[in-house]
Amino acid sequence: MRQGALSAGLLAGLLLLSGCGTSPTTNTTGSAPDKNPYAAYESLTGKERTDKLLADAKSEGGVVDLYTSNTDIQDLVDGFRKAYPGLKVNAFRANSETVLQRALQENQANKPQNDVMDTNDIELRALDAQHLLHPYQGPAEAGLKDAAKNLGGWTAERFNAFVVGWNTDKVKKGEEPQDIADFADPKWKGKLSVEVGDWDWYASIHTYLTEEKGMSPSAVDDLFKKIIANAKVVKGHTVQGELLSAGQFAVALSVYSHTVDKAARKGAPVAWRPAVEPVILRPNGVALMAHPRHPAAALLWTDWVLTEGQEIIAQSLRIPAAKSVPGYKEPIPAGTTTYSLSKTAETDTEKWNTAYDALLRGVPTAG
Repeated sequence: MRQGALSAGLLAGLLLLSGCGTSPTTNTTGSAPDKNPYAAYESLTGKERTDKLLADAKSEGGVVDLYTSNTDIQDLVDGFRKAYPGLKVNAFRANSETVLQRALQENQANKPQNDVMDTNDIELRALDAQHLLHPYQGPAEAGLKDAAKNLGGWTAERFNAFVVGWNTDKVKKGEEPQDIADFADPKWKGKLSVEVGDWDWYASIHTYLTEEKGMSPSAVDDLFKKIIANAKVVKGHTVQGELLSAGQFAVALSVYSHTVDKAARKGAPVAWRPAVEPVILRPNGVALMAHPRHPAAALLWTDWVLTEGQEIIAQSLRIPAAKSVPGYKEPIPAGTTTYSLSKTAETDTEKWNTAYDALLRGVPTAG
């Protein structure tokens, strides 16, 4: 399952609260704090802000408690501790469904344990629906891409790119796929893979083909049935990348660009350029908790991740949220069509999750 593939019932219920603007009650998980725990810092900038945050972070105990699904989190932790040697980061890492459920359960028991959340957009929206996040207000916002801001109680710190990747031993140069519709051809029988939890990728491609390319929903449904008839199912993007490198299948239809790039950097016979359009972009974010134990440390971490930390994110071959990162080269070729999950699809989460599950029913497993 992809990092953060929620059960349809849990996800739909939480997002329904968000979509309807429901206020928290005694039956909901959380409630907004009476006072803004970050108010003392939000008007500060520059060295004055950093010095104040650092001094207060030390007086809080010199710790920031972080829940994350980011598999590269240790690189960020090491960078932060190098920048602020006197501080410690307690990072709990698991798949994003687990970190979401842990945060919800702790807040429901009125015992919140983390200061910062770093995970996928769907889970962050679910936490925001429960009023458990506090919107970031800081000077780092000015340096971020527009798509990284104004997301509610969270801010994108990086973007994952769903791409079509292939094994270059199985797909020879000059024979690279060019269009998603090409995979409906029976010649791809047994040579494709999809990830079991990628309903958001499915929803994105589906809405792109209907809303941007003018195909009818029934025509897109028929296309996907033909594509999935050629596919095998994989659980987890890390496993998907490993099996692609090993040649267990020729093409991964919904693999992360950084998964392929990291494998290629290590010598694996994999590629995703020239890109099959559209490349689906999904924000992954950082969020301040509304009930932090260490507010100064939380805000110092967030300031750093959205500025200096962007260089470390770029070095991990992910797409940073910052407009400009020294030495960074965008992995998506210029002129490539990119697409994000449409607002229509965002509000129909249960529909897309259920439809994707139904589409994969009976499909064989890879590996």
